[in-house]
Amino acid sequence: MKRKFLAVLTSAICLTAAIPSASVLADGQKVLTLGADLDEQQKNAILNYFGVNGQNIQTLTITNQDERNHLGSYVPLEQIGTRTYSCALVSPTNSGGIQVKTANLSWVTSNMIASTLSTSGVVNCDVLAAAPFEVSGTGALTGILMAYESAVGTTLDTAKKEVATQELITTTTIANSIGQVEATEIVNESKMQVIQGDVISDNDIDIIINEIADEKNISLTDEDRELLADLLDRIAQQDYDYEQMKETLERVETNMDELAAKQEAAENNAAEETAQEAAEQQETPETAAPDSILNQTNDSALGDSVIIDATDPSTITVPETQAQPETTAPTIDIVSMDSYSDTTDSYGDVNAEAPAENNDGNIVVDANENNVENIELFPEETQPAEVPALSEEGVVDGGSDIAAVPEEGGEAPAETAAPITAADMKFAPATSADNGYTVYSAGQNELTVFLQRDDIAAGTGMLAVNNSADGSIAETVNLNDTTKAAIMPMTDEELMEKGWSVGTKAVVYLSNPLAQSSNYYVTLTDDAFVTTDGSVHSEAVTDPSLWNIQTYEYGFSVDKSQNAGIAAGMTVQGQIMMDGTAATYACIENADPSMVTFDMGEFTASGTFNATFNMSGKTTFQVSFYDAAGGNLLNTIDYTVNVR
Repeated sequence: MKRKFLAVLTSAICLTAAIPSASVLADGQKVLTLGADLDEQQKNAILNYFGVNGQNIQTLTITNQDERNHLGSYVPLEQIGTRTYSCALVSPTNSGGIQVKTANLSWVTSNMIASTLSTSGVVNCDVLAAAPFEVSGTGALTGILMAYESAVGTTLDTAKKEVATQELITTTTIANSIGQVEATEIVNESKMQVIQGDVISDNDIDIIINEIADEKNISLTDEDRELLADLLDRIAQQDYDYEQMKETLERVETNMDELAAKQEAAENNAAEETAQEAAEQQETPETAAPDSILNQTNDSALGDSVIIDATDPSTITVPETQAQPETTAPTIDIVSMDSYSDTTDSYGDVNAEAPAENNDGNIVVDANENNVENIELFPEETQPAEVPALSEEGVVDGGSDIAAVPEEGGEAPAETAAPITAADMKFAPATSADNGYTVYSAGQNELTVFLQRDDIAAGTGMLAVNNSADGSIAETVNLNDTTKAAIMPMTDEELMEKGWSVGTKAVVYLSNPLAQSSNYYVTLTDDAFVTTDGSVHSEAVTDPSLWNIQTYEYGFSVDKSQNAGIAAGMTVQGQIMMDGTAATYACIENADPSMVTFDMGEFTASGTFNATFNMSGKTTFQVSFYDAAGGNLLNTIDYTVNVR
């Protein structure tokens, strides 16, 4: 049976590493991650909650692009925010499986995270995940995995991390239909059976889903059933060792059975003893060790309304009336996620620096200085219109990400934003007086709009490339088409170059490269952009004089129009453009074969070729054009592809 996968998985990591055995890990080797957009009060509240304030501890700063790199394959980029608030403290252990405790994560539960971490290849580890105010938690996995890899000094298997991401999104999506407990139950238990199976076919997977759904009295929609089947199919393709995962998965199973029993008793208005009796039929899972980081938290540091959840309930010390059960969160749509971003964005540009030291003396080490591959595992958080304030006692004054129980990073309603006009925008490439009327090589297929504001998201409007000669349209792109457009924060270098303090860029990838020796102008319809709170959409940009592009006779391009750019491992088609010119020979030069390889490197006429991009990062090479007379060099084009 042909499965429709949740998304095309093209994560940008090209590293292969074995999972370390438990015997090589040292208890107490902790790594902290902090959201890049925390203010000092919020950061201190998190450090107090984790119980590490004042400690000299390895710290990674997590920013927006990490999430884009990871979740761009699962959700539209315009649904990913621009701020990062989630934090994590990770301590690999020698035994005990995976124990997780969360604070202020309203939708993703500790048991979801534990089950998902087991899928990524983690075996034994204690994890804290928290935010200074209530968020959904869908992005928490990014910082957790980055911290774990830094703590153990190795990289988890890329395929397993991709499957883990798919598992969390699948679980939260199914939870929207049937609830958190039921979704976690059916995902975790069906995964257990698949991993234990010798040979798993599509028919086996369908039987497993049906049996568990019948046993647990769970009703799945056709769409949710297909999502789960796709996930299990990918899990079946991995080489998991069930004995290594057993402790964690069985703990999650027991926790879900207990919660389901309590939930059923409450729904039937039965006595509490009924729920307790059903729960006692399950084997009591091993509790967190006394010296576990789960037992070291200051559960009052984030205020009286903090939401605390843990795989081991004994580690929760707040009054029971404050603890929120896993079953109470209302249904939400995945509209915006936690945001994590690499110090190198998906286009290869530096966009963030980890602080050298915070006010409490905690050393904050840039991830790259610790040889950590900062790959975004969960989408980004968009800052609320007003970031919830912390009182002197560290109490969060309200706050949520979107209406009801929002996704992490969602925007709170705000006053109507200022209009979005052409005055807010700068364009590239552009032939204008500002750059001495630069003429660009033919084959241009990446256009960028820079906006001097940080509240921008994709609207429903479109960008049009017009032929200046007759006004005909060469190509149009909808700004909300995430296969051809991406909205993201500007990098520090881009902001410095333009003299801006804040900025957003929209990158549009054309299916048809700009032709040789041609003139174009680019227009934008109204509603091409909207503010992140949805209150204002952009005005149209129709004046042909605002965005002109002139090309010269030689050209070279690679196709970036699918999946909004190029990811590591992708093979894309390119073309040489020189017909009708003095050039009779062209060659690709100075390419690093570890980064990119070509099936053809020499050309005697315009033609196509295939380029395979092997690794993420900034990839550069040159294309040189020569005449027939004596092999005289006519032109050399420097070309850069930022591979995510």
